[in-house]
Amino acid sequence: MPLRQRGAALVVVLALLVPVVGVPGAVAPGHAQERSSSEVERELDRTSRERDSVSGELAGVRERLGDAEEELAVIGARLEDARAELTAAEGQLELAEIALADAEQARDEAVAAHELALELLAEAEEELALQEEILVLHLVHTYKHGSSGAQAGEMVLEIIRRAEDPNAFSVSMKQLETVVDVQDRTVTEYVELHAAREQRSEEAATARAAAIAAEAEAAETLEVVERLRAEAAALAEQVAAEEQAQQAMVESLRTTEAETADMLQRVETRQAALEQELAEARAAEEAARREAERRAQEEAAAAEAARSSAGSSSSGSNGGRLSTPGASGGPSVSGVVCPVQGAVAGRDFINDWGFPRSGGRTHQGNDIFASRGTPVVAVADGTVTRMNPPSAPTALGGITVTYRIGDGSEWYNAHLDTIANGIARGASVSRGQVIGTVGNTGNARTTPPHLHIGRRHAGSWVNPWPTISPVC
Repeated sequence: MPLRQRGAALVVVLALLVPVVGVPGAVAPGHAQERSSSEVERELDRTSRERDSVSGELAGVRERLGDAEEELAVIGARLEDARAELTAAEGQLELAEIALADAEQARDEAVAAHELALELLAEAEEELALQEEILVLHLVHTYKHGSSGAQAGEMVLEIIRRAEDPNAFSVSMKQLETVVDVQDRTVTEYVELHAAREQRSEEAATARAAAIAAEAEAAETLEVVERLRAEAAALAEQVAAEEQAQQAMVESLRTTEAETADMLQRVETRQAALEQELAEARAAEEAARREAERRAQEEAAAAEAARSSAGSSSSGSNGGRLSTPGASGGPSVSGVVCPVQGAVAGRDFINDWGFPRSGGRTHQGNDIFASRGTPVVAVADGTVTRMNPPSAPTALGGITVTYRIGDGSEWYNAHLDTIANGIARGASVSRGQVIGTVGNTGNARTTPPHLHIGRRHAGSWVNPWPTISPVC
């Protein structure tokens, strides 16, 4: 079942338990005094089951809470990873932006260089045009007056013919040399300017291409990093949402845990109140029983006194019934132990042999009162001869175990609540071994829990009091 559904189911369970458990101590006025101990025990049993149910549910809630907290820790770790990825993406973005700024600067510088190259190219072309004009003039002049190459001799002869004296000839020759030199330089400069223009044009184109490439690369890098940042931000948002949902689940489980723990406390408080009420009811019933026994003893003593003098006088706490067959007990048995752990003769049981019982019967044994579940043990080593397990109790004794000891006598244990493991017909028991627990099964279901212990010797019931009272 999903965690949310299980939490909702727990709320329903708690809602159902609240009216059953009620408020601790909320008992109708006078009801606690009117209820018998068996009624209080039944309610106490219900409360105990409710406590076990709530306690088990609380353990389940705490287990689910532990699982949820572990899952929350895993989500927290994922969130930390997502945040780290986001930080790295943002760092990459910053680096890309720096690279983009550098690329844009390089682009701007390249554009400026390109523009400067274009200006220089324009100047070069302007100078080249000027030189071309000069060259054309020279060529025209050469065409008109002869070149310095093939017509050089004719130009020299022309100068000689026009020279008036040697000095004029020398000046004319110098002018001719100058003209030839100027023409050579013009041609050379023209060629150099043309080459420079081509080089600057190539440089400008290269700078422009580099700027465009740098800008494209930076833009591409920026696009990649922005995508990474968007993915990291989305991941961080998703994990944060998961963490928030898991945190809400943990808080809900913690609230449920607190409510369940509070319900368990209320159940335990109610259980303690019922246990106190049960103790008081048992004490009242025990007081009433002792009072009834006292009156019965007095009545029996009065009846015994009225009998013929043939009856022997009674002694001690046996209520004047030594004349009842078996009242004095069978042969003594040494080394026996008390059949109920912790029982004390005179406090938890008396010599009630021969006391009146329903149907006109007399009591053929001793009733040892103790809390339900108190261990019942074998008084001596023996062998189990009969038993009535919980699946087949009798109407009178309920759940019973009978065993025979070394002197041949059988010890009958009745009204048990449970039978110990290993106890079966034919099984051996040792002195002090637990054979069952105190209860009120059979015809004792309306009485406080107690063990009816009977002893049969030579086929007849005999009073167990003389044998067990010294060891209890």
